[in-house]
Amino acid sequence: MTIWEQILLKELLKPPKELQTIDEILDDPRFFEPYIKRFNTKIGRPTVKVETYIRMMYLKFRYQLGYETLVNEVSDSISW
Repeated sequence: MTIWEQILLKELLKPPKELQTIDEILDDPRFFEPYIKRFNTKIGRPTVKVETYIRMMYLKFRYQLGYETLVNEVSDSISW
């Protein structure tokens, strides 16, 4: 357990209901199989995990954010 998990209220650590639903859908390993085979390469520059990228692209699309705004929001939001 991290220090934030000990200090913050449990309600602040949980994402909104919509994002919980999307997270449950994306937790199915079958969903990522086609993407991991194509984009999970060990050659070249390190990159973001496919699972993280797809979740971030959902947030970008859903909230109509630009890339920089998305990165700022994700890094600043505990629940995201």
